[in-house]
Amino acid sequence: MVKKRIIQGSVIMLGSIMLGILILLTINAHSMNAMVKKEITTLIAEAEQTEVKTFSYTMLAGLPEPVQRYFRYVLKDGQEYIRFVKMKAVGDFRPPAMPDDWNMFITTQTYVTTARPGFIFDAVIKPNAVVWFDARDKYVHGKGGMHVNLLSGFNVIKEDDLKELNVTSLLRWAGEAVMYPTALLPSEYVQWMEIDQHSAKAVISEGGNTGEYRFYFNDVGEIIRYESDDRYDRIDGEFQKVGSVAYRSDYKEVDGIKVPTTFLIARILPDGRHEEFWKGKITDIQFNNLSE
Repeated sequence: MVKKRIIQGSVIMLGSIMLGILILLTINAHSMNAMVKKEITTLIAEAEQTEVKTFSYTMLAGLPEPVQRYFRYVLKDGQEYIRFVKMKAVGDFRPPAMPDDWNMFITTQTYVTTARPGFIFDAVIKPNAVVWFDARDKYVHGKGGMHVNLLSGFNVIKEDDLKELNVTSLLRWAGEAVMYPTALLPSEYVQWMEIDQHSAKAVISEGGNTGEYRFYFNDVGEIIRYESDDRYDRIDGEFQKVGSVAYRSDYKEVDGIKVPTTFLIARILPDGRHEEFWKGKITDIQFNNLSE
């Protein structure tokens, strides 16, 4: 009889613990979803206030020749500037210093403002069929942020407004601007410098955040690769300058704008090794659709 009561008590205690964990996961998942929704709403409000501008080939005067070739290839004369982007992608992902065999499937949604650099990156990463991570990266008003929850509710990473993260997030916005190319036109945030007939340097600055990319162009005008020495990643518990290289291909036309739909991105480790960490394809992209 006593043994039966002990077993019943253990079952009740275990049930209470499981219920408590379930409630905690639900609350934390709801909190993260509400945070992401609020941040997206803020980006949309900023995009709605952005002046509508039109691109002209006359604006290319004085730019390095391969940069002019690129804009003539991806944009049409009279093209409206992209103010807001909604983009979906799928692929395979590997965190830093993980084994070579890739087994993390990732689905992503990204929301971008272009008049002033900003983005919200919302993703689900699945190492296997029963475990997943919800990830939200952002760059808003000069500040980067990274939140990752295990099983939607257990927070495992929460970082905001760190110097290395801010610079890396700004450069990420600039690198992915091949998907919203009017953001790469000369502005207070982007300045181009000549290297040679097939490459050019872009200096990306906002506030106290500054970094550089080297973009490489083919004869058609496509950006096929870009590299930076100014990005960081957390390795062995601390931020280290790792650099990055990205490859883009399979250009397709969307609303009159040509964008690459296949990508492969690698971090360049301090010892010079290239570690591929994200490869995939763009499945949907919308320009200036100011709805959530």
